[in-house]
Amino acid sequence: MKKYCLFILTLMMVSIGDSLCFKANIGVSPYEALALTFNYMSHIKVGSLTLFVNACMILFQIIFTKQFKIKYVLQFFMSLFFGMIVNTIVYQVLGGISLQYYQSLIMEIIGLCISASGCGLLVALNVCVFPCEGFALTFSDTFKVDFQKTRQVMDIILVISCISLSLIFQCGFALREGTIIAACIFSPIMGFVQRNVTKGLSLQKS
Repeated sequence: MKKYCLFILTLMMVSIGDSLCFKANIGVSPYEALALTFNYMSHIKVGSLTLFVNACMILFQIIFTKQFKIKYVLQFFMSLFFGMIVNTIVYQVLGGISLQYYQSLIMEIIGLCISASGCGLLVALNVCVFPCEGFALTFSDTFKVDFQKTRQVMDIILVISCISLSLIFQCGFALREGTIIAACIFSPIMGFVQRNVTKGLSLQKS
């Protein structure tokens, strides 16, 4: 029970971190950039669009496996919770705040640190993954392709899609300097937290 309570708190942590990155508006990760690009195109709330993108990833998993598993339900509720938190923070809590560039930069870095730490905890807890990683795992298992390569190809496709949509619809670019910062610091922080938490959990069991 303690593990699942910690899972919910960690999910909230990731939601808060990503919300700060969305609010900073100087670039996000390739996966989040797709929802943000749709936001620039339609002005629908970014949390709602993140839920839509995640729901598509869950649907693709069902199509590839030709099965409906309980983990897909859990992934959907994770996505719903994430989208609700993002909409609340971005549009209500921080909605009336205007940021200067240096403030956006600071908010981006803080958000990335919080989100990366939360993702590291999620991996260590091993309860459920986000639909993006779930799709990559399903694809790699179905077609016997390396997971890391699958994830890299997904990011490349997402980058091309976001840039193409931004150019076609003449809307804002979701891939900016914040994306470069994320590429530099996200994985190291996530890996550090994941290794240390996993080690701590192993020591507790022993």
